[in-house]
Amino acid sequence: MYVEMTVYGFTIDTVSRRPVVLLKDTDGANTVPLWISLKDGVSIAADMLCRDLTNKAGRPDFLDSLMTKLGYSLSRVILEMDEGGAVTAKVVVAGESREELVRVGLAEALNVALCRKLLLTVSSDLIDWAARYALNDEVVLSESNERRFADFLENLDPAQMNKLPI
Repeated sequence: MYVEMTVYGFTIDTVSRRPVVLLKDTDGANTVPLWISLKDGVSIAADMLCRDLTNKAGRPDFLDSLMTKLGYSLSRVILEMDEGGAVTAKVVVAGESREELVRVGLAEALNVALCRKLLLTVSSDLIDWAARYALNDEVVLSESNERRFADFLENLDPAQMNKLPI
């Protein structure tokens, strides 16, 4: 099963000092934290800054221009969890008569969704994992960490998260 979500914002987990992407379902009822690596966090921030600078200069985006010329469009981003527990991402490229799935890295997929305001199609396995597991794929939250995690989620306030503009 899949849930349509958007990238709601970014924050830094004060306990682990790692970036967290906040995903929100299209109804706005559920927020899911997705811990990402520092490398992915820096990549997303740098790409957003470069894109802002490029757009301010009035230059067209290469990918958008290429897709238009070829008769394709980016339709959505799919986030899943593979059997090994790694988050995988695909961008769906749609043409007149067919769709193609293109495997990309997580940071690149999130950048595509942010810059082009695309919906994320997130697998329920990934949502369940994000809600249950700690920052390390192999370690289940201990009881004390579960409490800190629950407190973190209960106290999420977008106004105080130092979000990047979306």
